[in-house]
Amino acid sequence: MEYLEQCQAFWEACDELRNSKIIIADSKVSKVLKSVVSCPALVEIVGEALVGYNLTNELNKLTGTGLNGKPKLELPNEPYRVIALVFSLLSEFDARRLDFQEFIAQYFPQESLTDSFNDFNEKLLLPFRDYLCEWVGFKEKKDEPAQIVEEVEECDCPECTAGELNSIEQFFEDVNMILNQIQETIKLDSKIKQDRLDDLNITINALYDVTAMQNFKIFNALLISLNTLLAPIKSVRFYNMELQNRIAAFYSL
Repeated sequence: MEYLEQCQAFWEACDELRNSKIIIADSKVSKVLKSVVSCPALVEIVGEALVGYNLTNELNKLTGTGLNGKPKLELPNEPYRVIALVFSLLSEFDARRLDFQEFIAQYFPQESLTDSFNDFNEKLLLPFRDYLCEWVGFKEKKDEPAQIVEEVEECDCPECTAGELNSIEQFFEDVNMILNQIQETIKLDSKIKQDRLDDLNITINALYDVTAMQNFKIFNALLISLNTLLAPIKSVRFYNMELQNRIAAFYSL
């Protein structure tokens, strides 16, 4: 099975679980897990997220108070923690070490078990699916109506030039938003040594200045430095991947 087919199978397995009835959802959990382990790209990400991971400790950190004083599970902020949490939970459900329905009723308290299941899907399963797929650069394949493409000659009229300028401005606006996410995440990551944190902030602040000038030459040079600094930091891997995908998409236009 090819890479895209493997990712599509994972996406569809998650949808099957999400759209199933709660009473038969257990059987769909196994299919999600099998679709993950059948895709080397997904296995690599999940494997890294699980290094040193302790599900019990994580549940204690994430548990708050919900309806009627019952425990309520809050979603972690970092994508890699969401991936580790959901994969670990699904594994526990599949191995019958945790009862699926009891867990959902306990940690996602709603007026009915069906509502609790829907809450679980929205807060955990869908972010898990989306983070993994975005991380490997996969988008769900959808059938779209055929479009007639007409050849258009390039021109330098004000309207076309304005369109290119807007595209560049949008690109740098998106980059700044992702850089801000990276900076906010590293600020909260206690595992980063101070000297690396200082270097990261200097580089990111320089990138802010460069994006304001829209200077691609300096921008590309600073990106090399940023990638080197971010390489060992797990907490921002998703955001760095998002940044690289946005840059690749822009340069492919």
